[in-house]
Amino acid sequence: MPRARQLWNVKNWHWISSAICLAGMLLFAVTGITLNHAAEIESEPKITSYEAELPANILSSLQQQKSLTSSFKSWFKNQTGQNIPDAIKPEINAGEIYLAMPRPGGDSWFSLMLETGEFYMETTERGYIAYLNDLHKGRNTSSAWRWFIDIFSIACIVFTVTGLILLKKYAKGRKSTWPLIIASFLLPVAIALIPAHAGELKVEIPRIQVSEYHAPYVAAWISDKKHKNVQNIFVWYDYKMKDDEGEKWLKDMRLWWRRGGRTLDLPIDGVTGATRRPGIASVDISEALNSLTPGTYRLNVEAARELGGREAVYIEFDWPLTPGTQLSKNGQKELGKIQLIMENK
Repeated sequence: MPRARQLWNVKNWHWISSAICLAGMLLFAVTGITLNHAAEIESEPKITSYEAELPANILSSLQQQKSLTSSFKSWFKNQTGQNIPDAIKPEINAGEIYLAMPRPGGDSWFSLMLETGEFYMETTERGYIAYLNDLHKGRNTSSAWRWFIDIFSIACIVFTVTGLILLKKYAKGRKSTWPLIIASFLLPVAIALIPAHAGELKVEIPRIQVSEYHAPYVAAWISDKKHKNVQNIFVWYDYKMKDDEGEKWLKDMRLWWRRGGRTLDLPIDGVTGATRRPGIASVDISEALNSLTPGTYRLNVEAARELGGREAVYIEFDWPLTPGTQLSKNGQKELGKIQLIMENK
């Protein structure tokens, strides 16, 4: 066969694209399953923390420039073994430098007080499944990996189109070929049109401008119209402290504690979680909502902070909720905006 004809031969394009796609398709097929069952795959994150006091000369240069200096970056690498990416810019607010460094399967962040030089860093490793899931989504990945996804996607298109051309060429006498191809297009569309409702709870933890900040303990639960706790959603606290020391302050969430927290045998899989830093946390509460019988309920969120205050916010709702419903209420200090969202999934 002439070289030009070999170049444009559909079979060649098909097997070459299939070879390029092989490893990627295996990766994305496996992680498609793990992502689809992410809530059912248990994984305990490994959290490590590091505290230090910045040397006076480095602190002085930071106070003057109000940015991450080269001397600080060198100190940071010597102390933690990590580099600070140039593309990530820190937040500088009220005498504090805060920098988040997310990556596939984990993240790191640090906080530095410009007045005192107090440095605190926390690193979270969520395991290899979380790492592969983040690669699937292209979440917090490098530009090289994003280029790979683009090239892999093009190779998949070539593989699919050339496969369709080969099917057309060799489908004579096989009556089931085209019905199956049509079904491959129609079946996903039909399944996608089946409504599925998902409940989401968004909890905002505000950034409070104080000299000493501790992440708050937060609990969320659903109670009935008699205020009896019928479903715990989450309890965020320092559950990894030695000898369960973190449980000592759970009673500071007085409402949750009285409504049943004191009778729980903590930690509980799927309920217990680590404290959250300021920001908005999203929690899938579909399972908790779907376990309810029709009636009137109250969604409660309570927060208590060391050297801070306590606050409880609640949202009343009638179950079942109509898809598209969004209910919200704002906290005053320890909690920001609390949202209950019911949507088609």
